[in-house]
Amino acid sequence: MKHKILAENISMGSGGHGLKKEMLEQIFQGHEQYLEDFCYTIQKLVQLGNTEFLSVQKFTTQLPDFAGFTIWHHIDEPYNMSWGFDKKDAGCYIYGLYPEGPPQGPADFLHEGVIYIGESRATTRNCMLGRRKDFACGVKNDWVSPMGNSQAFIKYYGKEEIKHVYQAYLPMHSSLVKMAEMDLIGKYYMKYNRVPACNPEKDLKRVIKINEKNSNTNDI
Repeated sequence: MKHKILAENISMGSGGHGLKKEMLEQIFQGHEQYLEDFCYTIQKLVQLGNTEFLSVQKFTTQLPDFAGFTIWHHIDEPYNMSWGFDKKDAGCYIYGLYPEGPPQGPADFLHEGVIYIGESRATTRNCMLGRRKDFACGVKNDWVSPMGNSQAFIKYYGKEEIKHVYQAYLPMHSSLVKMAEMDLIGKYYMKYNRVPACNPEKDLKRVIKINEKNSNTNDI
């Protein structure tokens, strides 16, 4: 009986997001003797503010090697596990525009063909993969509220060029994603004195602000 109560409580507490009550019941069923301890463990995790540990990705405080991007995949290429990550993994990603085809091997975020650096920490809607669909559909279709990077792409390159767009991925723990994204954009800025064409102006302002802060710190 405890497994049904716990499933109902979690379903209500999460506002119906994530797994449905029936699925939670199946997961908890047969583990009645451990459910009280399980609840206590999760409560302490939340109380200590460590919800980032609620992840199937190994937690680490070290940023991944930026040379570890996947190879380039066409924006419309069907995903499969051979890409090297789960479709719900968080991480950073890059778009590249390559009319003649992308470079071979792991993608280089500093390559001149890169037009966008982004991130996704969500585990719903296929995370990084969901972002590429939003981007591509925003370019191809007349959405009422398209993503900003879609509109920037249309402005600078035109809708028809979406057929030459590729994406590469750098999966990581969700707690590191924002830091990694700014580091990637910052390194791109240091090389080209600008952010990628489809990144918003706010990213440029953030990078400049961070560089100024680091410069002032080094002067002390």
